[in-house]
Amino acid sequence: MYTQTTTEEIIARIEQVRSFVREQRLSSASEQWMRNEQKLKDLISNLRRTDGRAMVQMMDELGSIMPLTKDGVYRLFGYDLDSLRDVDDAINGDRTHVIESYVFQRDQPVELPLVLASAEAFEKNAMLDKLVLRWQRNIPIRSLDRSGWRHVGAFYVRVGREDSLGSSLPPGSTALVEPTTEQERLRPNPRAIYLLQFANGYRFSRCVATHGRLQLLGDNHPYRGPEIFSYPSGVRIAGRVRSYAVALPTQKTDSPRGLWTYQGTADLILPWEHATRWSLLSTKHRRFVRDRKTEKRIQEALAQQLRGSLSDRSRRRYRRPTDSQPHVDGLIQLSLESLARFSDLLRLGASGLRDAGRLSLEQLLAASTAAEMPASRTRAQMPEPAEVWHERQREMLEYGSLFALKFPRPSELQKDVMRVSHLHAADTLPNPIRPGSWLALEPTPTNVIQLLDSKYRASAEQTYVLEQSKGLICGNLQNRNDSLWLRQGSHREAHEVQIEPNKFGALRRVCGAVIPA
Repeated sequence: MYTQTTTEEIIARIEQVRSFVREQRLSSASEQWMRNEQKLKDLISNLRRTDGRAMVQMMDELGSIMPLTKDGVYRLFGYDLDSLRDVDDAINGDRTHVIESYVFQRDQPVELPLVLASAEAFEKNAMLDKLVLRWQRNIPIRSLDRSGWRHVGAFYVRVGREDSLGSSLPPGSTALVEPTTEQERLRPNPRAIYLLQFANGYRFSRCVATHGRLQLLGDNHPYRGPEIFSYPSGVRIAGRVRSYAVALPTQKTDSPRGLWTYQGTADLILPWEHATRWSLLSTKHRRFVRDRKTEKRIQEALAQQLRGSLSDRSRRRYRRPTDSQPHVDGLIQLSLESLARFSDLLRLGASGLRDAGRLSLEQLLAASTAAEMPASRTRAQMPEPAEVWHERQREMLEYGSLFALKFPRPSELQKDVMRVSHLHAADTLPNPIRPGSWLALEPTPTNVIQLLDSKYRASAEQTYVLEQSKGLICGNLQNRNDSLWLRQGSHREAHEVQIEPNKFGALRRVCGAVIPA
């Protein structure tokens, strides 16, 4: 998140970037260029006075002068904005909330599908190498923000590890949510899973709406009586789940709870609907309430990592209308404490998130002259056949940048990823793995029979894949008299396959899945 960087190191990097700007513009020096030169001199003087501790306003000014991405400007000072996601999960993973999906390192190279197999190949269970025949490589991840890859308005939500009682999605999973139409909000589909926003948090659930009331429909969790809320004044349908990613087996929470441990006071407004930074921080503060002990522990941990302190008075100041600008470390701390996306806080700032045509810091510092800079970026091509690609989009909605960031070279996983075309229902999740799911596979332990004794009955929740000459099959393992059986389907419609010892090597364990909702 932050690497200690001296003032002289920051100034040296700024001077190197400055030399590129000067080299490109000397032939056509203008009055604006001269003003920018003076601004840089003033900024460097301020840095020496403040010992390198920058204000957000200084970052905005640097971004207006230099051809750097927002990430590049912050990296000058030792900040890695993409690492905020990991910190957010570590300190805020107990609460269901909208997570950062904007990738700040815009030129991170990734692989994307180029040539897909025929539609017939997707009609049976198959490994990734049989479905994606060619990849396009070294594509900057910013390409995934363009039309054809990203679904406009879609966002990502992490299900809390502790506030997930009654959730239709398992704790720790990440859901892709798309906006709903006004008609769907009036008459939600009882078979769909919706993200519901309350004054005190979020929850995933199926629901029905009638006569000014919204009733939640329970999934696989203990019945606690009817849950009915005033609608739309007491709850908002924030979006519909299209797919979700989950580690398998699903996480267990010792004492899951719902949202009703306290009464929130936040308005039913989504993060990107705010017009000011202070209103976003204020709403987040009122929605996500913590006890004072937990709040203090998080504040102290962040202050230590960021090497900067933020007073309670400052926190209150930035939750009210103010012209004051925080220090960079303070804004990052406010973001993480409030469960707010840093991209939203930047978007509501003076310079927003204008990164088009700008360069990453690594690209710029790696070149010795402006002539060595890449003339253009490789643009992503749309995968072919087009009709097969469009069908995959209908299943999963989009090829997410978060997935590409986590798995930048999927071609290396072609023997470790399987797509499910048909599958008997297996009781491994609140929502079973469905046709269209993509499964991540790992080797099965060699002592698998010993692991399946009575002490490890929880392993029945684990899904396995067996590769046979007839194809790929999925199910749960059972050990009966030291014989290994793969059981497919529900208790009423079970189909069992005995696995011979010489076939153990063909058995793979499912460690994660992306599942269409």
